[in-house]
Amino acid sequence: MNDIYLMKPEDFVNEVEIISKSKLKRRLELLRIFQLAIENANQKEFEELLFSAKYAMGLMRILKNHSGNSEIKNIEEIKKDFTSTIEKTTGQLRHILRNSNNELRKHFDENFLEFSQQNFSNLIELLSDLEFAKMYLNDFKRNQSK
Repeated sequence: MNDIYLMKPEDFVNEVEIISKSKLKRRLELLRIFQLAIENANQKEFEELLFSAKYAMGLMRILKNHSGNSEIKNIEEIKKDFTSTIEKTTGQLRHILRNSNNELRKHFDENFLEFSQQNFSNLIELLSDLEFAKMYLNDFKRNQSK
């Protein structure tokens, strides 16, 4: 199979689960986002979301590991970049969800997109899963080009 979007969504998530070494926390939501990307021919938007999620998680690791590291001089810029990337990813999620049913949009709003500390934690878990999906996608593309 040379097109990842021909995979069954369950198979895609199972492959991402393998890459993550069973660390997925938002498996169902990842499945639904992938399904929507396929149903609505939003592969490009899906891949942009994966890229943004991976970038956001990288910035978050820098911020977490910063604690007193004087070598990082531009921490304020990194914080601003992280905030703007989080805003971008939530916008990308909303865009992918725009053609979904009301119940699914409500689920994402109430659990990830409305502003609260718990929702932010949920969003970070989802972004982590999306980062694993990006790793799988990169690996899949690399293997297809061989």
